[in-house]
Amino acid sequence: MFKVSNYKIIAEDQEKYLSFPDIIQSRKDSNKLFLVYRSSSEAHHPIHSGLHFLISEDKGETWEETQKFDISIPKHGCVWNCPRLSYLPNGALSIICDTKSSQREVESEFKIYMLKSYDDGNNFAEINETPLKGMVPDKIIKYKNILLCANHRIKNKANELIQLVNWSRDRGNNWYDCNILAHNRKHDFCEASIVNNNNKNLIAYLRDNRERQRPVYKTTSEDGIHWTNPIELPFWGHRVTAIKDRDKIIGVFRDTVEAKLSMFVHPVNNNSNRKIEKYYLDKEQFENMYHFGYSGIVKIDKDKYLVVYYIKNDKINPFIKSCIVNL
Repeated sequence: MFKVSNYKIIAEDQEKYLSFPDIIQSRKDSNKLFLVYRSSSEAHHPIHSGLHFLISEDKGETWEETQKFDISIPKHGCVWNCPRLSYLPNGALSIICDTKSSQREVESEFKIYMLKSYDDGNNFAEINETPLKGMVPDKIIKYKNILLCANHRIKNKANELIQLVNWSRDRGNNWYDCNILAHNRKHDFCEASIVNNNNKNLIAYLRDNRERQRPVYKTTSEDGIHWTNPIELPFWGHRVTAIKDRDKIIGVFRDTVEAKLSMFVHPVNNNSNRKIEKYYLDKEQFENMYHFGYSGIVKIDKDKYLVVYYIKNDKINPFIKSCIVNL
């Protein structure tokens, strides 16, 4: 039975624009969760930015910020953009995040950095630029004997986009392969979220950035190199965050038709895309369409999930919020 409950504000600062949260569960303690989000002083496209790292010891009931990483265009030549949390095969907890050199994305140089913790989030001993190509990185996904990380790239000054997937053959020590996940002149595919389906195949959910109200698309691959033509799904939205749990896939996204944070659920091997179930988790105002919804999701109990997201409502600036979903 679907139920949403336990809404909480995790972080709020009306002098700053808080956005792009992600969440992951500790591999050492199931009660322990990690969260990262970006703050900025100049709204969506900032000059100054911070990455905030938080820890919860009680499955998201309470949070404590333990570390913050500030950079700015005047001092460092770039700002943080969109972070994601992943574990690497060597056990390191990583924040992967892109940076941009300008408030205008079409003019920006993008680089992707990785911050690594070898003591489960207590300290981040390394902050290194990676050779990963693109912007807005996905989580790092292990598939068979390779690691994958999806990122998209701005092709030209018309702001046309191409969705890429970077991969590593040596457990993340080097990232030297990159191929096209999705590219079509009629679409601006971006913001892919990749799911590993029991090492049988990969499933990627994509945004089409041509217009605000565009459907979400899905494509699959058996090797991470060759991908099927993207097919349209029966809902419209931005920035899907998808996970696989047993026999189903769960995705959270910004619903651009109803201005809601929404969720879809479907059996992992369901060939009928029209049987996808959709629910809504929280509601936004239409004037705030581009200021809400990017999210993270983690399973905290049987059929129980914690979703973190940013939302603005009637506040001066967006803030970080969470809810619990029972399926």
